[in-house]
Amino acid sequence: MKNIKLIACDIDGVLLEDTFSPVLHILAQRFNIPYTAELENNMFSQNRGKAVNYFLKQLSLSGHKESEDVLKLFFDERQKYIDKSGTPILDGVPEFISLLKNLDVKIVCYGGLDYEMIDKCFTSYLKNFDQYICTNDFRPGLKEIVKNFYQLEYQEVLFIDDVAEVAKEAKKYSIPFIGIPTQHSWGFQKDEMTKVGTKYIVSSVKEITKEYLERLDSDQAIWEEQDD
Repeated sequence: MKNIKLIACDIDGVLLEDTFSPVLHILAQRFNIPYTAELENNMFSQNRGKAVNYFLKQLSLSGHKESEDVLKLFFDERQKYIDKSGTPILDGVPEFISLLKNLDVKIVCYGGLDYEMIDKCFTSYLKNFDQYICTNDFRPGLKEIVKNFYQLEYQEVLFIDDVAEVAKEAKKYSIPFIGIPTQHSWGFQKDEMTKVGTKYIVSSVKEITKEYLERLDSDQAIWEEQDD
């Protein structure tokens, strides 16, 4: 890699099966909340408290106890989903991690979950990364990872994520970015990434080859121009 010195991978939705959008979809249906792009954009890659408060507003509720109840409900529902889904490691992830390890860059993984909440099946893979960074307290966390954790220039860090809000933040700072939006028929993240001007969008890490990374690394126009 000529320019990129660090590759940062979101865990949920990139390396492990996306659990947040299916659970949000389930709860939206349960509470008769319209499932919209706005709902996704205000819930994904947001601080837990902010996301829960937004959800409560859709229910015309507020309050500390209600917030705690909704947060518990979400994670209980998420655990049920995980229990039914089986192994959440996405196809091609072991090979992808091996590819990253053979590049002359540091690699980190990040996400909004506390370290203890990461699926245990992924524990053996964590040793391949420089560290795991929980971004719940500074969402979406790109600026903090680049500047506070690694003291690099924005153009020197590549982020790989499944959420359009992260793409927006990457574009704001001209940070290299690869989007891997989930493929749910009811989801909006791919369309939202396209609206942002995300140039590099794939369906899974299996599409990210050494040649693909080298092409992005040398690209002087990593974002599509958008009409006003």
